[in-house]
Amino acid sequence: MAPPGMASAADDGRFCLPWAAAHFENWGDSGGIVVTSPLTETTCTDADDASGDRQPAQMGGGAITQSVAAYMDSCAASKEGSCRDQKVQRRLAQNREAARKSRMRKKAYIVELESSRAKLAQLEQELQRARQQGMFIASGRTGDHGGSTGGASAAFDLEYARWLDEHQRHMTDLRVALGAQLGDDDLRVLVDGAMLHYEQLFRLKGAATRADVFHVLSGMWVSPAERFFMWLGGFRSSELLAVLARQVEPLTEQQLVGLCSLRQSSQQAEDALSQGIEALQQALADTLAAAGASAAGAAADGVTNYMGQMAVAMGKLATVENFLRQADLLRQQTLQQMRRILTTRQAARALLVVSDYFSRLRALSSLWLTRPRD
Repeated sequence: MAPPGMASAADDGRFCLPWAAAHFENWGDSGGIVVTSPLTETTCTDADDASGDRQPAQMGGGAITQSVAAYMDSCAASKEGSCRDQKVQRRLAQNREAARKSRMRKKAYIVELESSRAKLAQLEQELQRARQQGMFIASGRTGDHGGSTGGASAAFDLEYARWLDEHQRHMTDLRVALGAQLGDDDLRVLVDGAMLHYEQLFRLKGAATRADVFHVLSGMWVSPAERFFMWLGGFRSSELLAVLARQVEPLTEQQLVGLCSLRQSSQQAEDALSQGIEALQQALADTLAAAGASAAGAAADGVTNYMGQMAVAMGKLATVENFLRQADLLRQQTLQQMRRILTTRQAARALLVVSDYFSRLRALSSLWLTRPRD
């Protein structure tokens, strides 16, 4: 047994031979033997292993940090992208809703336009039938107003028919504009155009009154139902104002007061004109009766008195023209006052109410004239 600290041969062979055999490297390549120390190699190997262990640990920590950062960046980008997608989706939804509403408005406008076009065609047909029937009556078949077919009266009938056609076009434009919610400025242009068109009617009636006052007074230029409601060659302003007050809403308290005051003043003027025309009729009847008594006297004196009384009657009859002019002036002023009281949109509806009222009268006349007779 070897002393302590000394290795035996067996131990030497056990420990050294394997190392000597194990560390002959590159034999024959370099022509020599490279001897390495097991201790040194072991130490180096351990150091390398430790270094290698630390390096992956360091590399692993950096990779984790980078991964976390990348994950957070990815989350932030995903969140930002999600917010952006939500905004885009909301914007697309708003665009789709706006497009849907636009399509609905367009469809409603088209439906309103087609409805107005159908109503216009129906009214034109009714007007044509009423006009034919009116011309049939005015042609002298009834024996009344035979002189109303003179040149001036016939010209007025044609001018009024043209005016009525143009009036229907104005009303159609107003109806479409109200249905399309046109702005007040554009709507005001249409309302002013319709008001000017009424001014043209009053000028036509003034010329016709000078040419043949009784033709205008008789109302042979309108439909039978319109003649039934006619007052001094036209409509009663107070009656139309009553219709407007019920159908043109909403009205403010000031507007209601204004329309009521206008209706009262119109009714007072109508009553005064009605009393005046009644007084004229009575005076004319008295004059004609006096002329008849004068004709029954002596031959020479009777003729003289008769001619004098007839001249007085002619003078009284001439005042009928003044009554018609005053009645038309009242109607004209009533329309103008109504326009000032109402707003532009209310005035447009009021004009449509008046037009529809007379259209129904013409339609009623057509039904009456074409009714089956037993």
